[in-house]
Amino acid sequence: MKALPPELEEALENSAADCDAAAEVLRIAAKYLRTGEAMPFGLSLFLADAIDRAMEKAPSARGSELLLNLKLKANNKRRSSANFEHVGRDMDRLIASKMRRDDAIHKLTQEYGISEKTVERRIKEYIEFSAFELQQDELLHERVVQVKPQTARKKTPQKKG
Repeated sequence: MKALPPELEEALENSAADCDAAAEVLRIAAKYLRTGEAMPFGLSLFLADAIDRAMEKAPSARGSELLLNLKLKANNKRRSSANFEHVGRDMDRLIASKMRRDDAIHKLTQEYGISEKTVERRIKEYIEFSAFELQQDELLHERVVQVKPQTARKKTPQKKG
């Protein structure tokens, strides 16, 4: 199985939020098709899934559905490319610097080019993710403590005779 080239991996990762990245994925696929070279599995799967899902729709909806599945068209609006971890950490940093919450949110809307509602959603996702990570860390710690070997007791030499 062929590994994804970095430019393809990045384009696939960003395609849901950026139609130019989606177009780049298809340009890369076209290069593979023209040369007859085997496509990386991730690219083959992306294309096959997009085609399969579109062909399951009514004939009149297939073209539009294919564009949606290839990420060339957004159904309502594109998913924001602002990563919840980045937004959440930046919010933590701003709050730690004693910035008011409303001012911090406004600053993040400017930095990421997203709405206040989107900033709020990303912060909520970050808090939920952080809580889940803490819970997993606690569970891992409990398992490590339970498995920790008992300290070996030294045997005292017994006297002969």
